[in-house]
Amino acid sequence: MQLILFIVAIIACIIGAVAGVGGGIVLKVFYDLVDAGNVLTIGFYSTILVFVMCIVSVFKQIKHGFKFDWAFLVSISFGSIMGGYVGNLGLNWADSIFTETKLKLIQSVLLLISLIFLTIYTKKSSTNNKRPNYNWLAALFLGVFLGATSIFLAIGGGPLNVSLLVIIFHFTMKQSAVYSIATVFFSQITKLISIIIEGQFMNFNTTMIPLLIVAGIIGGYIGTIWNQKISSSKLESIYTVFMIGLILLTGFNTLRFIMA
Repeated sequence: MQLILFIVAIIACIIGAVAGVGGGIVLKVFYDLVDAGNVLTIGFYSTILVFVMCIVSVFKQIKHGFKFDWAFLVSISFGSIMGGYVGNLGLNWADSIFTETKLKLIQSVLLLISLIFLTIYTKKSSTNNKRPNYNWLAALFLGVFLGATSIFLAIGGGPLNVSLLVIIFHFTMKQSAVYSIATVFFSQITKLISIIIEGQFMNFNTTMIPLLIVAGIIGGYIGTIWNQKISSSKLESIYTVFMIGLILLTGFNTLRFIMA
């Protein structure tokens, strides 16, 4: 089973680095499908994997010559850190009052609604030819929302980041993908710090950590190379197919949790 989970983690990171979706959402949906762990365990695996993948991807993008608007990036990232803390509190609170199946159902329903909405509106917004807007204050508030949502849903946040950067700030799909990865990196820092401070490591299967780190490095490296080679229009097509696939899988998981 660990070999299958390892291969899925690599695939998740490749997709995440190419499309800017982080990879955590792929991991979350598949691991739910095969019952790879409870809500907190899957969230932990997602955090480790996405954190490593983001380090590799951001480093390669900067080395390749991508220019960040640092004021915008710092604002949205700082917001993500604050939001990540709120999302982690919310997840722990929900885990304490809901059963495992009910919490997974809540996560799946919220994720399904978000994916459908964002797929539709990202497609409409990507046809606009407006110049990117680097409003740092709006970025701060968006970061708080994205950080909280991504940690609570245990998805890394990538698909939400990409879509909302396109919709709100008129970024191209390629810009959104790179900024999304950088933002996801900072939101995961909060989760890791919380786990370390609260001593939660012993609650998880730590034998998976080395596998997830290796998967994050391999997937992040391959995915970033592909991202740098394809056009923004092709990236948009990949993103749309990816989102539709996630909607179908999340819908299946939702029905499964309802019937459980």
